Amino acid sequence: MRLNADLYPWISVGAIAWGVLDCFFGFRVFKLTLALLGGVIGAVFGQAAGEALGLGPGGEIGGLLIGGLLGAALAYMLYLAAVFLAGFGFGATLGILLLANFHHTVAMLTGCVLGVIGGFTAIKLQRVLITLSTALLGSFRATLALSYFTNQIDWLYYFRQPQQIAALIDGNKWMFPAILALAAVGVVCQFELGGRSGKKKDAD
Repeated sequence: MRLNADLYPWISVGAIAWGVLDCFFGFRVFKLTLALLGGVIGAVFGQAAGEALGLGPGGEIGGLLIGGLLGAALAYMLYLAAVFLAGFGFGATLGILLLANFHHTVAMLTGCVLGVIGGFTAIKLQRVLITLSTALLGSFRATLALSYFTNQIDWLYYFRQPQQIAALIDGNKWMFPAILALAAVGVVCQFELGGRSGKKKDAD
């Protein structure tokens, strides 16, 4: 399903803002981001359940609110699973980026393998991996959404068809260096912010 063209600029701006927030403050807002994502998913399912049960507008709103609250609470509690997914996302994205210019299927398979490795490593080294994964994924999300304004790319299509992401990066040579450059700045900023917080705690 293709979105109305009038909504694309607003969704793209929101995705860019979310990507930049994740890139520069990912570790600090990780649990809040989980809760928000869980709330959105829960709200969608709650509203759909209200509609399927024929409860009317009031029931749909109630289902949306209850589903949102339950989804947010559940996502917040599933922290370790989310840490694994963050590590998986880092490994998978890195594999696709590195091999996008060679073979698209190999890039996807390598990304999956690196994703599994990254997921288990993330559980062992949570702070480092969450920082790296949020910086890379946030940079990737912001850059891809920015492509709507720079190249009129239907970027949501690639989130629905992730097997085509390697081809997208291969066909737009500016994306790879742009993603890595923004991610590197994000990692430095996140570690710098973390270092400052640690120094304040030690001083206290």
